[in-house]
Amino acid sequence: MPITVDDVDFGLKLAEFRINGFVVFEDMIDPARVDRIHEAFKRLMAGVVARETAISASQEHGEVATGRGRQNMKGRYTMTIPWVEPFADPAIYEHPVVLAFLDRYWQTDDYVITCSHSNTPYPGTDFQHWHRDTKLGSELPGVYLGRVPVVGVKYPLVDTSEANGSIEVLPCTQYLAEGDLEGRYDDLLTTGDFSTTRRLNLKKGSMWIQDVRTLHRGTANPSDAPRPEIVTCYCKRWFAIDQHVELTRETYAALSDRGKRMLRRWAVEPRA
Repeated sequence: MPITVDDVDFGLKLAEFRINGFVVFEDMIDPARVDRIHEAFKRLMAGVVARETAISASQEHGEVATGRGRQNMKGRYTMTIPWVEPFADPAIYEHPVVLAFLDRYWQTDDYVITCSHSNTPYPGTDFQHWHRDTKLGSELPGVYLGRVPVVGVKYPLVDTSEANGSIEVLPCTQYLAEGDLEGRYDDLLTTGDFSTTRRLNLKKGSMWIQDVRTLHRGTANPSDAPRPEIVTCYCKRWFAIDQHVELTRETYAALSDRGKRMLRRWAVEPRA
């Protein structure tokens, strides 16, 4: 059974997040719900994989409804997730534990959802470079931000481990703001002595919240199946970020009041 807010020591979880740069919550989503999402995901991703035979440095291709994505390194694919069922599930993006955590972290409930995305290593793919999911370190070198204005809330669609390319993180790097190190992390971390890296080996149904400044990488997938993960981006209302979610007016009108507030940075989904 999925956990509730009564099961969580939020003081402890907030401390883990503020110190480590990420926090894991297990047993958040019914595995059967994840399986339904996974089946729909596989159908969309199959089109992306068939189409994206070349490496694309930054630009995704295609329509969101039918699979907008790219191959960003050999065997590793990104894809924008359409805001439709079964992906757009309020049991996930309005999960009471997630929202209670973010309300406490940001000390407000005034924040927005700006993306729904995925990164999937297929069999045989290699390690990613160590990286952040933000440019704040290079754009604001030397600036200490006690609370990051944007986080990623992530969940795998399968059990993850060393056997299928689980995520690796370097805890406590979210406050590192040395401008001369930005762009050099992969060389430094693969040649120097950094023994505190941690693999996030997660069960299906788990979720983890990441400070986007925390250094991490996707690892090699030696298995015979993809290892997909979905992320929903949440950010403070005032934070200017070039992201939005595409949905129809009808979909927006049907959202809960909280959903409408969180998805107020939306764009009209293009019609065929």
